[in-house]
Amino acid sequence: MKESMNNEVLVNAEAFTIATQMYVRLRRVCGRVIDVMYLVNNQDYAKHVLDIALDTQDPELQRFVARLSPLIALYPEASSHVLEHKLNVEKDMVSDAYSMEVTEEEIYQAQVHHHYIGALR
Repeated sequence: MKESMNNEVLVNAEAFTIATQMYVRLRRVCGRVIDVMYLVNNQDYAKHVLDIALDTQDPELQRFVARLSPLIALYPEASSHVLEHKLNVEKDMVSDAYSMEVTEEEIYQAQVHHHYIGALR
């Protein structure tokens, strides 16, 4: 477990380094700005940014793509357990929001405008 975490940290560190260099180069070459943190954490976004970098036909960006491509395959996938937990939490939050009772005071406050007195002070 510890070895896999160390490997993940190394992959993220290397990917972050390359992504920051790509950020600077993409901004200079075509004025494109990317989200480096999201690139390091999201495999689909990383592939999209690599496609953008290849479309520029810049040799330096192509070199960065060659360095980053193998690292993207090593990104950890989101586990189904985490996704299921998020869905359960969201369902609970929605059901709690609709189960709250409205008090008489809240009804009164909603019906009467208390802050407007009809004239400037």
